[in-house]
Amino acid sequence: MNPDRWRQLKSIFMAALDKEPVERAAFLDAACGADSDLKREVEELLSGGDRDSFLDKSAREAFPGLFEDGTAETMIGSRLGPYTVREEIGRGGMGVVYLAHDMRLDRPVAIKMLAPQFTRDAQQRERLRREARAAARLSHPDIATVYSLEEFDDSVCIVTEYVRGLTLRQILSKGKLPFDQVLDLGIQTARGMVAAHEEGIVHRDLKPENIILTESGVVKILDFGLARIDSKEGMAADPRLTQSGMFLGTPAYASPEQLLGARTDRNSDIFSFGVMLFEMASGAHPFQGSDPMSMIAHILDAQVPDLTKTNPSIPAGFARIVQRCLNKKASERFAGTRDLLLDLEKLLTAPDKNPAQPSTGPLWWWQFHQACAGFGYYAMLYPLWWVKEKLGGIEGSLLFFPALIAVGIAANLRLHLWFTSQHYVSELPAQRRKVAYWIRGADCLFVFMLAVCAIRLHALHAVIATLLMAVAIGALVAFLLIEPVTARAALDKQ
Repeated sequence: MNPDRWRQLKSIFMAALDKEPVERAAFLDAACGADSDLKREVEELLSGGDRDSFLDKSAREAFPGLFEDGTAETMIGSRLGPYTVREEIGRGGMGVVYLAHDMRLDRPVAIKMLAPQFTRDAQQRERLRREARAAARLSHPDIATVYSLEEFDDSVCIVTEYVRGLTLRQILSKGKLPFDQVLDLGIQTARGMVAAHEEGIVHRDLKPENIILTESGVVKILDFGLARIDSKEGMAADPRLTQSGMFLGTPAYASPEQLLGARTDRNSDIFSFGVMLFEMASGAHPFQGSDPMSMIAHILDAQVPDLTKTNPSIPAGFARIVQRCLNKKASERFAGTRDLLLDLEKLLTAPDKNPAQPSTGPLWWWQFHQACAGFGYYAMLYPLWWVKEKLGGIEGSLLFFPALIAVGIAANLRLHLWFTSQHYVSELPAQRRKVAYWIRGADCLFVFMLAVCAIRLHALHAVIATLLMAVAIGALVAFLLIEPVTARAALDKQ
């Protein structure tokens, strides 16, 4: 849908809202003229206002006529191939979700029984197979794993990882969340979104019900059943499998372009994510209205409330991120989900992350330690060179060059971690694991060479020998006792 068409549709829709129901038909005839498609699109939007809680429901609940009765019959206690159905655990946009037991691998799984509306013809089935294959490519800690797509007679099922925990909706039932928790949940969810979007998968139904926080504190994004697959480089897209003009999802978390039936991309997910961020930080939906249709009108046209006024403890930087996510124009949101993730991660070290806490928190001290150790190691090259010149010959070289190697490894890798913690926070845990043994080995070699130099030099120059031994002891205490504590406080709880 081009911008002019969008503006025209929005203008007529907003004007129709001000009319009495008995006057709307005549008004639409006059406003839309011969454009029957435009009239139909406005009528579809208007028809949603007659349903209770339209904006708070999924498409299946808001438009029950869209679905046939094929999923209404309970499957509890039945067998589907190797799966024994235990209980119903939810109803999503495309069918019913059951908890089942996989008898082959002796594990619990979630099985979504797709409604016949989505599986009754060959084209729909092929589209589901394609989306299931794409979703199965996703392997990320923050995304529930898709195990398989199963077909039993006329039934099509998507089998996924069964995730135990609380949904974000259950967490939000107690009101707004502490900012540290908002940031943690937001970053984890954004990481999952990045993984999906970089595989060309647009979720299209991000909402609190589809976000689960496990008992171990890990976020899992569920239900890619409404996902749309973008063509990727080297992957041919089949235009026959593309559906437009059909709204699926949950309108309260849908982007303006999604509500208007336009083509959706990853920017639509960013808008839905922004709604959740706002709700977590404020305890309220950003586009509240007195009735369902006023809410949809607000999503399409109203300005986003100032989050810093709704919750003064929220940092201004976070409020700007949410504001950008909720921009009406998709092109004015973030260029990509990775940019959004990086901006959120910067708040981990931003001074205004939490005004009640000093900026010199555990992470700052860990970064300070890495920077001081890195530059301190380099500074020790001068006295080590002096030792080499003082002793001379092969002995001086054998003492200096191993120390130089240790400094090159330990200092460079520590500064590398410091830089990563400043600009690529999401990669820091992996980088720490990757370089841990190299740093520890270089630290040990550095301390050993300093001690050897001090012992060898004590008879020739007691002051320099004392300096070298003091630095060796200090470095040993720092990397054995101090650094592990600062690392646990700053990083292991993130």
